[in-house]
Amino acid sequence: MNFFPPDPEIPEPEESESERQPWWQAPEDELPVLLPVSETLAVNDHLALGLIGVAVYSDGVEFRLEGRLRRDGLPAAEWNELCADFVGHGPMGGPTNPAGRLRFGLVLGDGEKVLVEGFPYFGGEAQASDTTAHSLSRNSAGASGGSHSYSSTDRLWLWPLPPEGPIEFVMQWPALDVDERRIVLDGSAMRDLATRVQRFWD
Repeated sequence: MNFFPPDPEIPEPEESESERQPWWQAPEDELPVLLPVSETLAVNDHLALGLIGVAVYSDGVEFRLEGRLRRDGLPAAEWNELCADFVGHGPMGGPTNPAGRLRFGLVLGDGEKVLVEGFPYFGGEAQASDTTAHSLSRNSAGASGGSHSYSSTDRLWLWPLPPEGPIEFVMQWPALDVDERRIVLDGSAMRDLATRVQRFWD
């Protein structure tokens, strides 16, 4: 006879699979088709920011960006402040100067304007207010660096697919001395590529 009683049976935890919010992120079960884009968005003494590609999915488009920051002789205090603006972590968890934050927007082929607002700086979630509007969400992949350089990656998710026609990609970053900048992309080409997207699983 054992002194200690057997452990009670522990029921299996009930698992519920989270449902994808389509306005918030790209599908995880699709192989996107890439639209080759390589555009410099901003360059100055300390910052370089570029659009390095567009991944087209069946129901939306992901814009992929990379940033670089270099110290280039700045005193430590100025470098630390610049890094805080670059990675978006000021004293209250947002940028040191919210009015100077990095901002993105689009003008679609039918004239609709779509902005990245709310997350991550003001506590809101960017999503379409109705089924006919588009939404643009910023899903930062992160930033890393050290005492002399930093790098970052960003993903912007446009949902649903854009209409036919040109897309104006608009950005500004006043805190890093970047005025409004626009480049034109091909929304019609994105729609064409969406027909070639493959799903990993049925």
